[in-house]
Amino acid sequence: MNLEQSVLGVDIGGSSVKFSLLDSGEIVANERVEYSNGKEPPAIVEMIHEQCQKWSFDGSIGIGFPGKIAENTIVDAPNLGAAWNGYNLIEDFILKDRRKVEIINDADAAALAMAQQVEGWEGKDILCLTLGTGIGSAWLKQGELLAGTEYGRTIHPELGFTLEQWASVRTMNEEKLTIDEWALRLCTILNFLSSKYKPDLFLLSGGITEDAQAWLSTVQDNVAIPVLVSEYGEFTGSVGATKLVLV
Repeated sequence: MNLEQSVLGVDIGGSSVKFSLLDSGEIVANERVEYSNGKEPPAIVEMIHEQCQKWSFDGSIGIGFPGKIAENTIVDAPNLGAAWNGYNLIEDFILKDRRKVEIINDADAAALAMAQQVEGWEGKDILCLTLGTGIGSAWLKQGELLAGTEYGRTIHPELGFTLEQWASVRTMNEEKLTIDEWALRLCTILNFLSSKYKPDLFLLSGGITEDAQAWLSTVQDNVAIPVLVSEYGEFTGSVGATKLVLV
């Protein structure tokens, strides 16, 4: 492995952490690690260090994080807990390892991974959604990333729920919805977002997109604009995070 050209992407999620190792721009390893010691900062920092040791990696790290971020500091992380509020994750790594680390919202990281998946994407307004414990959002507008939207927290005016309360994968599991029931709920929020923001198309990512054949046709039949899924599946966020530190 070319250490000068290798980068690690980390996608911190509500139920696990995904890792992607790229060497000279090519994916050489992916791994998902479930939480075993809680989701507070010391536990997740240790998970990242352990993965670096496992892969003998000592290079730059890009991190996608499920929450609001301001100047490298976590503003909030509703799916991880209040212990993250005000926490500077990058500072923790710099103090320990003195390596290059960058951080971005996880949905924004996923959008970076999917940017070139659509032909002519530089001239389109693409709304990217990450489906998981919550629902993350990011825009690719005319070739530029518009970060920090957090549409999943928007309250649907007719339903009285936030979009992620209505149609996240966690909601599907907690309410024991069938895949068809969940897909129709997803259609509801996609149509709401389409009407409100007028994107040219939707790009979806998250672990559930790896089984898209079970539900994507239902969504495409009930949403007026194109709906596509990421080619990177559950590792979209971690692949996108590497783009923060690629040289």
